[in-house]
Amino acid sequence: MDCIVEELRAALPPVFLGSRIGDLTCGAVHWPTIQNRRSRKEIPTDCFVYAGRRVLVRRDPFLDWFATTLSATNPTTGAPPKRRGRRSAREA
Repeated sequence: MDCIVEELRAALPPVFLGSRIGDLTCGAVHWPTIQNRRSRKEIPTDCFVYAGRRVLVRRDPFLDWFATTLSATNPTTGAPPKRRGRRSAREA
C-alpha cells in the first residue's frame, strides 16, 4: 500500500482544491465521499484548510490518513463481491 500512497504523493500538489481530487487522482478518490467522512469527523481536521468558502486539501496529512483506509484485495478470488440488488416483482 505504501507504493500507492507514494505515487499519489508525487502526483498531487502540496495543497489543492478539494473538489478537484477526483480529477487529480483519476477518479480513485471521490470528493463527495470525502465530504461525508469529513462531516462525520472521520478525517482529521488538519487535512483541510479554508480559502473563503472553498475547501483546500493538505496533501501530506490527507495521504497519511488515506493510507490507513487502504486494504489489500483478496487474492484468492480476484473478483469484486456480487451486489445484492432488489428483487423484481417476477422473482418475488
